[in-house]
Amino acid sequence: MRFMWLLCLLSALEGAAVLAADPPGELLPDAPAGKPIAAERLELEPLNGDRVAFSDLLGADGRAVCFAFLHPTCPLAQDYAPVLEQLAEEFAGDGIRFVGVVCEVDAPGEIDAYRQEYKITFPIVLDHDFRLAEALDVTVTPEVVLIDGDRCVRYAGRIDDRYKIRGVMAPGTPDAELREAIVDLVAGRAVREPRTDAVGCPIDRPERPLPDPSSSESHAVTYFRDVLPFLHGHCQQCHSPGQAGPFSLLSYDDAVDWIDVGIEEIEAHRMPPAQIESDFDFTGWKAPTAAEIAMLQAWVADGKPEGIAADAPKLEPLPDYTAFEEDLGPPDIVLEQPEPTQIGAHGNDVYRNVVFPLDRSEDLRLRAIQVLPGNRKVVHHALIGHLPRETVNEAVREHGGREGFSHPDDSAGGFQDPHGIGFRVPPIRADGQPRASFVSGYVPGVRAVVAPADAGVVIPAGCDITVQFHYVRTGKLETDSSRIGIWLEKRPPRNVMNMIYLSGDFAVVPPGVSDFRVMGSYTLPQDAELVGVIPHAHQLARWLAIRVHVPGEEQTRLLLRVPQWDYNWQSPYNLGKPVRFPAGTRFEAECSYDNSAANPRNPFDPPQNVWHNETINDEMLLPMFTFASERPLDPKGDSFRKFYSTIVRSRFFRRQVDHRHKYVADPQGDIIVSPDFDPDDHHY
Repeated sequence: MRFMWLLCLLSALEGAAVLAADPPGELLPDAPAGKPIAAERLELEPLNGDRVAFSDLLGADGRAVCFAFLHPTCPLAQDYAPVLEQLAEEFAGDGIRFVGVVCEVDAPGEIDAYRQEYKITFPIVLDHDFRLAEALDVTVTPEVVLIDGDRCVRYAGRIDDRYKIRGVMAPGTPDAELREAIVDLVAGRAVREPRTDAVGCPIDRPERPLPDPSSSESHAVTYFRDVLPFLHGHCQQCHSPGQAGPFSLLSYDDAVDWIDVGIEEIEAHRMPPAQIESDFDFTGWKAPTAAEIAMLQAWVADGKPEGIAADAPKLEPLPDYTAFEEDLGPPDIVLEQPEPTQIGAHGNDVYRNVVFPLDRSEDLRLRAIQVLPGNRKVVHHALIGHLPRETVNEAVREHGGREGFSHPDDSAGGFQDPHGIGFRVPPIRADGQPRASFVSGYVPGVRAVVAPADAGVVIPAGCDITVQFHYVRTGKLETDSSRIGIWLEKRPPRNVMNMIYLSGDFAVVPPGVSDFRVMGSYTLPQDAELVGVIPHAHQLARWLAIRVHVPGEEQTRLLLRVPQWDYNWQSPYNLGKPVRFPAGTRFEAECSYDNSAANPRNPFDPPQNVWHNETINDEMLLPMFTFASERPLDPKGDSFRKFYSTIVRSRFFRRQVDHRHKYVADPQGDIIVSPDFDPDDHHY
């Protein structure tokens, strides 16, 4: 009932409103002490009926109106919908009225569908002439403007600081800036931070061009002839209904709406995700070429002409991502997720190791393995591995339950993994086969991971499959039940698959340094074929590069370079065809870390020492390579031991810096383990 008065008042709008004309020369005040905004600039003019004044929006007992600019298809407007709803409910009794404002929709029912899907109870009106957006100087969705009873702007900007750059989620708990502003206003004091910079989907989208009746020859670039093939090759695997992309790019109208944002994301190297530069031929995402970007820019500059459908080249159908890869035939083994994962509407991303029981009495040799997400909108990526059953039980016992959840609706089986090990690594078998290892991974657009010819992935006897899922929020309650498909190698393969760890040699990334370099290397002890690599670092990394030094060659070769490292896209990169390297080949990795206050991904404000350690707020350099070889490359697990020794060294130095020592002297003068020392405290 709390907004029934306003819903009744706005019922005559029939989902649409325009604003009164702007008085010339009126400027938006920069602070609460500025002049009030003219009342007529805040009026809503229904398509039928009398105008709705700001005083009517405010109500007799209202203190302020919070205009929240939204769009049904904007990913951040979806993500923040429950946050706004929660704030509207929390402060309704304090006289704070929330009104959603949408500037443009493609279909009449979009707003109602958006409200129902995200359970929004506050009213939403349509500002189809962009007049309110212009009056309040709003440029993106979501963006909020809090106006008090005297019609002065008390706060304008973002809802919280989870996103300071579009598409880049800041780690840690966000600063709830809108909520803090409302608290200040209700308390009768000046808002401590009255303005912030909102990021999101641009609100000033150009009007859709009129249909182009002319032939495609009158335009150098058209949608059907040029843009559609580009979108099909680079974007539509994710940006289609039911897939990971937050909006569709299947139609001309979709392209018109989103191409401007798309070009910005492409030029920032955020889309397509996980782009790399390389002297080798990797499968997966390819960065658009300079010519392709120029083509998109020319299309926008020419008014986004549609062209003629007959000019479109023949395009292969998009794969069926809801099914196991058809070319491999039916999987020999299908593992079902024992219990569904449930992800609440908002909060931090969830990293969870989900266990798929296998526990065979004999080794399994795999030809291929595939993660089949049940809900692609929440499964951001996944890393596939195996663990002994006893290690799984230990990890679930010590790190299961609600560890790692930030919303009351979150639930999942398995155990929490904050990008730490989360369990004691079991010893390698006598034959050199690791009993705990990653195998490969899943990112949107990737289907089965197939071993090269005459090689197989070994799942040791007594192991279960574990998948480290990265789940993201969508602004509403979501569930996922994924499956694993396994194709067995019928004949014993000649070669074995190896997982090799290349560790960076450092102890700490000091605060204030914006380009801190870390290097590490691995040298092949025997001839082997490189199958793929998974680069790995945490949140401070800016870029990461791996070069190859082949004996007898003067020039090094660039294996891969990730020019825009994004912790949220830890993608596996597989070569189109394995490449054989001779013994003595050295793989050298280098990474640049930014531990300055200017890094939006920095987990600490102000910056502080970030140590070489396992958790999400620590840092590391740990690319993982998959090789095929005749004999195990690392029968004693030395590459992992080397990595872990650097972790232990870093923890020792950290204890010295933080004055937390393992040993103390007792009253008798004997050196004993400190009573407060916790050997399982991975933070130290």
